[in-house]
Amino acid sequence: MTAGSGTPTSVADRNADAAPGGRTSPGPSERKFIVVSGCNGVGKSTVAQALSDRRGAVVFHYPLEFVAFREKVALDTDVAALPRLLYYLGATLQLSDLVRQQLARSDVICDRYLESPLSLLLAESAFIETDLDRICAPFEPYLCVPNLTLFLTADYETACHRIRERLPRRRTRVEQLVLESQEFYDLREQALRHQARKRGPLVELDTTRLSLTAMCEAAVTHVERSG
Repeated sequence: MTAGSGTPTSVADRNADAAPGGRTSPGPSERKFIVVSGCNGVGKSTVAQALSDRRGAVVFHYPLEFVAFREKVALDTDVAALPRLLYYLGATLQLSDLVRQQLARSDVICDRYLESPLSLLLAESAFIETDLDRICAPFEPYLCVPNLTLFLTADYETACHRIRERLPRRRTRVEQLVLESQEFYDLREQALRHQARKRGPLVELDTTRLSLTAMCEAAVTHVERSG
């Protein structure tokens, strides 16, 4: 599906009662909410799509409306830390509702979740973690909790190479920060891992030396082994 559009386009959506290959899809209590997380350049979007294809799941991103708003107001550069955090919390609550609704029909793969904006704020030293936790605490009970976070990693040189090799387009601010500073990359990875672990089970996959095909196969195996 396109990011947060609320209009799934996966196999599971076209046939909500059957999984690929004619298998009966799992019941609502067996359906899984899987988050794919990690820094820029580790293979998140590739892996999320591979998991979607294998499991007949729907891929969600942050809602398109929020992404457009973020760009329009230059949220990550021109807005102070507290309102910026609250905007991200609101967008995550909306994303959580979309995920919860879709889980009645199929598995859900989420390309990034709350750990993504929180880790960015921490890596930029916009908040100390205790303050961030205190502000987020009232909203946590409303969030759909992942069954699993698949946390992708890669060494700094590999991540930078992958970012530079992407199709020509204007780089995002975070991509530019990664290319400019290994310290930022390392801090963001550490914060991502810690924030994701706070919200459910986590397994890691190092994609540094993996081809795209091997990366996707390893991701599927990690998820299947985690139940």
